[in-house]
Amino acid sequence: MSELTLSEEVLLVALDHVSGSGKTRLGLDWAVAGAGIVELVLARKITVREKGVIAVLDPAPTGIGHLDAVLAETADGVRVSKVLRRTRGGAPGRALTALVERGVLHRERAWALGILPVHRYPTRDPSAEAAVRARLDATVLGGQEPSERTAALIGVLHAAKLWRRAVPSGGRRHVRRRMSDIAAGQSISPAVRKAITRTKGAITAMTAAAGSG
Repeated sequence: MSELTLSEEVLLVALDHVSGSGKTRLGLDWAVAGAGIVELVLARKITVREKGVIAVLDPAPTGIGHLDAVLAETADGVRVSKVLRRTRGGAPGRALTALVERGVLHRERAWALGILPVHRYPTRDPSAEAAVRARLDATVLGGQEPSERTAALIGVLHAAKLWRRAVPSGGRRHVRRRMSDIAAGQSISPAVRKAITRTKGAITAMTAAAGSG
């Protein structure tokens, strides 16, 4: 199996591995969209400069549908926040579809209240999630120095406040502090950090708006 994208990894962490529920978790759409932007930075398709302004380095499609959907919304001078707003609505669904096509998840149709059709995504191949969680545990609990990719994943998960989903076996305070340190550490390039910061800002603003509503 080819390497999972960050968006796919964020979803695997957020979803309940048995029922496949969790798609509607508050802020998850922004986190998955932000992970897509971070992925494009890591792939050197785009970079993020001051004030969250994007510069396109290579506009050629990646061949990965949900990443190309994000790439299609980028252009020189567009801000990360604008791309997040444009892509966050469809981001979880596109990444879920990719995981189903990979054979990692299985799509099941169920009925809410006996009348409303819903889809759930229970695990078909548990090895993919196990590999993601092994990296997180080794880094957050084991103190292993992360690759930039793992550090970026932790940064997005921290921005989305998915601490307990990411590392459920660790002490809450230690996990939050360690993930915060990694998100702010030298393992992440300035461009990746800017993308994560803008994602965190969008999630914070959305959560505040939901609370005031």
